Amino acid sequence: MLAAKLFSGFRTGLKQLTDAVGRERHRIWAERSPFEFKDILKAHGYRWNDGTDGRPKSWWMEVADDKSEAELAFLRSEIYQRHVEIRVQRLTAFDRFKA
Repeated sequence: MLAAKLFSGFRTGLKQLTDAVGRERHRIWAERSPFEFKDILKAHGYRWNDGTDGRPKSWWMEVADDKSEAELAFLRSEIYQRHVEIRVQRLTAFDRFKA
């Protein structure tokens, strides 16, 4: 009985993982964000990219497709405090998991 329950939980987790692989995600870049907001960005889940890999020297975050508009609204209202064009990169599973 216990083994069946554990296996059932594994299948559920595996299904969630395989479903997530196929969903499109967006990488949002907070380029030229004011330095004094770095702690807010970090607390909100952004990561720093130092630019040595050819990508922008900037804070960035990956979000699910359905969460990107809310994240853009957060950046515009809390970080930039005005309407700005924000770089958004669409990512498929091929983009996210390539070597």
